[in-house]
Amino acid sequence: MSSAGSNLEFLLSRRSASALGGPALTREELDRVLAVTASVPDHGALRPFRFAIIEGEGRKAFGEALAQTALERKPDLHPAKLDGMRQKAFRSPTIIVLIAAPKPGKVETWEQNATAACAGYAITLGAHALGIGAVWKSVPFTRGDALAKLFGLAPTEEMLGFIHLGRTSTDELPAIRPPIDLAACTMLIDR
Repeated sequence: MSSAGSNLEFLLSRRSASALGGPALTREELDRVLAVTASVPDHGALRPFRFAIIEGEGRKAFGEALAQTALERKPDLHPAKLDGMRQKAFRSPTIIVLIAAPKPGKVETWEQNATAACAGYAITLGAHALGIGAVWKSVPFTRGDALAKLFGLAPTEEMLGFIHLGRTSTDELPAIRPPIDLAACTMLIDR
């Protein structure tokens, strides 16, 4: 198989991991995974994103910030739902929180947020290249007082989601994804 063919097979083999265990990523692994974000499309080379790395006891603070932000949005949220929100922080030993950090200037905010989202996907690809399991998760909110305090969010910043990283079982088979119906999602304009 050609190099291009094997690269394409690599991309097609990426899946979100269903179970992630320890140990946490090493600093070298984390640096390599994050370095991939330098390759994303970025009009003006603004790097309109930043990350928060969460491990160990930091997961408790993150889980509490998620629960408090959920409570801000729905003050009557059932305690079981709040506990479920807290538990989102304990799905893996390492979490990378993706923060959109748009810069003022000529590049539109939506375009900068798209760049930040690409950085999140690049992280999942970098992890896959290193044999590390990854899954990108989100919640129904991107800001709140507790999240702003924990991450030092500027008024223009928001959490786009968080990527769980960890070790996967060698027994785990990648989920089969149905092929994309190209006719349904492609339009040809030739004049």
